[in-house]
Amino acid sequence: MHAKAYAQNYRQIDLAAEVEQASPHRLVTMLFEGFLTHVAKAKLATQAGQYDVKARNVQFAMNILVGLKGGLDSEASPELAERLFELYDYCERRLLDASARRDVAGFDEVDQLIRQIKGAWEAIGSCDDVRQAEAVLA
Repeated sequence: MHAKAYAQNYRQIDLAAEVEQASPHRLVTMLFEGFLTHVAKAKLATQAGQYDVKARNVQFAMNILVGLKGGLDSEASPELAERLFELYDYCERRLLDASARRDVAGFDEVDQLIRQIKGAWEAIGSCDDVRQAEAVLA
């Protein structure tokens, strides 16, 4: 086995261990991080003309958005869940458009939107107070 394959296997094992031990708050943070990584890779692949790599990374990013939408708790805060759902839905449409048009500005836009949500998510930590969390995300 080559060094690259060993490194890939190690990363997969390391990620699986981190997911297994992560709090729900950390898991969402990891989804944001994964999303941002795949969007950055899609942008770079677009710039390099590697459209198969772009498409693969856009699909990974889209899957993460589906996961984020599915994890929203509309019972705890219906308004916040609805606003985040709409934002994630917009990011999905914008990603598809950016991918189809090979528009790096679209990748930058969704990167910035999710980066802002990620920053707010990290700021609330593992906050149990929904109102306090809403204030941070507002």
